[in-house]
Amino acid sequence: MTRDHEASRRSSRLLTADPRTRELFLTTLGRLILLYFAPLLLLAVFFHLQYRKLVEDSLRAHLLVIAEHQAHTFDLFLRERLVNLANLVDDPRFPYRQPTPEALEEFLVRLQQASDAFVDLGVVSWHGDLVAYAGPVHYATPVNYQYEDWFRQLLEADQTWVITEIYLGFRDQPHFTLAVRRGEGQEAFILRSALSPERLADFLANLEGAQEVHAAIVNPRGILQVATPRVGRVLQPSPFTPPREPPKGFVERHGKTDGPSYAYAWLSQTPWALIVTSALPSEARAGLLPRDRFFWGTVVVFLLMGIVILVRTRQVVGKQIAQEEHEAQLSGQLVQAAKLASVGELAAGIAHEINNPLAIIAEEVGLLKDSLDPELAQEGEVPPDLVEHLDAIHDAVFRCRDITRKLLTFVRQTEVRLELHRIEDILNDVLDVMLGNELNISNVQVIRQYDPSVPPLLTDRNQLIQVFVNLVKNAIDAMPGGGTLTVTTACNDRRVIISVRDTGIGMTKEQMEKVFLPFFTTKEPGKGTGLGLSVSYSIIQNFGGAFYVDSAPGKGSVFTVEL
Repeated sequence: MTRDHEASRRSSRLLTADPRTRELFLTTLGRLILLYFAPLLLLAVFFHLQYRKLVEDSLRAHLLVIAEHQAHTFDLFLRERLVNLANLVDDPRFPYRQPTPEALEEFLVRLQQASDAFVDLGVVSWHGDLVAYAGPVHYATPVNYQYEDWFRQLLEADQTWVITEIYLGFRDQPHFTLAVRRGEGQEAFILRSALSPERLADFLANLEGAQEVHAAIVNPRGILQVATPRVGRVLQPSPFTPPREPPKGFVERHGKTDGPSYAYAWLSQTPWALIVTSALPSEARAGLLPRDRFFWGTVVVFLLMGIVILVRTRQVVGKQIAQEEHEAQLSGQLVQAAKLASVGELAAGIAHEINNPLAIIAEEVGLLKDSLDPELAQEGEVPPDLVEHLDAIHDAVFRCRDITRKLLTFVRQTEVRLELHRIEDILNDVLDVMLGNELNISNVQVIRQYDPSVPPLLTDRNQLIQVFVNLVKNAIDAMPGGGTLTVTTACNDRRVIISVRDTGIGMTKEQMEKVFLPFFTTKEPGKGTGLGLSVSYSIIQNFGGAFYVDSAPGKGSVFTVEL
């Protein structure tokens, strides 16, 4: 189990029980969000708004370009129709003095070959009378145009041509009138022709960009002159009346009740304006804006970031909790170490105090034995078993002195002696000399698996013996009914590896986490101090090595030392 995973597991376990841990988790999460999440969110919102504005500006500019281009093209179309009519009236063969319907029919065909927008052709005198006519309308009575606005405008003004707005006129059908005047006074005559609104609408619908927009032509009063079916019908009010200034522009409408936005451009031949609005449905226009792909992509990215921040928060909180627990354990270990130091000082004092009476007893026993020497003996009978009892007392005294010396050796810090030793020799001394008898009594079979390529170690023999004695004795205690003890040596990348494996009762994960802590033991009360593995771990750490344990309940344990 890795350290980060263990920290995350610990934090997730404590989050449900410890209010302080929950507060620490929320505080850390808030800091990480403010540090990483909030700036990126602000940037995302900023770029989202900027991109949206850029797309909207692009759409407006595109509509404005289409409106300007179509207005220019429609201007050219009207100018061409005027040129067609002017060329006809300037033709020397045109019978303007004695026009007849038959003669006008031939010229009408020429006009319709130039453009099918021309509907008819007529000659009007300076009195306003329709002198001759060629076209689809059959007038039952004579026609006079002297009261028509376009006729008055053409005679009274200096201009020689006119293009009317759409109107019903004598035929009671919506149409435009194009008229060209030639001559002055009573010599003047006018050649007029009607233009079909349907043909103009077809022309408008086939202009470049017409598939992207709905277009219409309106007069200054907002009456539709030319319109596609999507916009409305001619002679009806337009949904939008453009301002006269500036001559081209874009009018933004934001609310749903205000209708769509329009681009417009005023024509130069007539006081009309061409207006366009986007023909794309709202869904398609929304697809051009960063509402779907950009938005959902941003959402996915921030969800992933949120998961990463959440996982990282759990790891940070877990590590902090683990550090606090480790500090608490260290504090406890310091207290236990202080207690141990006090016990050591007390043991040293007791050992010194015991040594003094033991020395006196040993001296007195020696004097008694000397007095019983036959050469020095005094008169009187000596009990035969007195010498044996004195020898027993003498041996017990020196055994007690040996115990106190060992106690002093344990308490005092001995000098480290570094020498070259073969690890196999140290292990054999432990297994054969020191603990051989105990292994036999405990019915433990020893298997040695030594690697002959392991080089000698520069180490302290006595401290290593203490480590392996602790490991072997723990293995014996873990196999109360006997078992197999396997001792293995190996060499890997300039490191010597020694493992001690037993077939005993094993340990749980919770026990393995505490096995190297001072005063922790799995043995019954009174059978262990909990210092053996802790001292051994400190020795290996001071040597610059590593100490590992792997165990499972019922499957034994393996203690591994790397040097």
